Amino acid sequence: MDVSAALAELYQLQEEDLELDRLQQEMERVPPELAELRARWEHRIDELTELKERLRGVQKEYERNDLELKDLTQKRSQAQEEQLQASSSREATQYENRIQQLSTRIDELTELTMPLVEEMERLEAEIDALEQELAALKPELERLEAENTQRVQAIREQYEARLAERQKMAKAIPPQILREYEVIRRARKGLGVARMTKAGEAFRCQACSVQLPTHVAQKVYQGKRVIRCPSCGRILWRGA
Repeated sequence: MDVSAALAELYQLQEEDLELDRLQQEMERVPPELAELRARWEHRIDELTELKERLRGVQKEYERNDLELKDLTQKRSQAQEEQLQASSSREATQYENRIQQLSTRIDELTELTMPLVEEMERLEAEIDALEQELAALKPELERLEAENTQRVQAIREQYEARLAERQKMAKAIPPQILREYEVIRRARKGLGVARMTKAGEAFRCQACSVQLPTHVAQKVYQGKRVIRCPSCGRILWRGA
């Protein structure tokens, strides 16, 4: 196969590669409705996680206060019983002072604990509301995910069929030219070969629109070897 014929095959191969690129992008694309619902779901999950963490923190603080309240209340009851058995007014006064100190701390803790109860109730209500919202969103999210899975599978089947065809086409192209094309294509946004166009007396690379020197255009027309655009580096094809 001469170079001109090989480049004609290569140009057709590139059309197939571009279609494969398009199919790959389509498989990776997430439908807007699904993307929006995923984002909403993830945002709600993050909110739920944060609320549960805050609730655990408040619960721990409440439990610490509750344990201390129970301990102080027990100590006050014990002091009150011992006060009744005091052997002197001085001893009774000492118990009274102790009871007063315990009562003051109990009152302080009670004041600190009541807002915690209210905060726990508020957080639990928010968590419940979020869990209900997530439960309502789940069926729609699952439906959209299933539809997208089917869509991707259908495109993948097209992709695999075209890829097999592409591999057959590639066998007809000299390996050295094919390797050079693939290296350039990876570096040049999917385009490894470009048609040379003529406008008046000027020849241009269709990919980068740079006007080609006359001697370069002549070599492309001769088709004896692979010629690359001096500007973008793509393989130049003279066209059919």
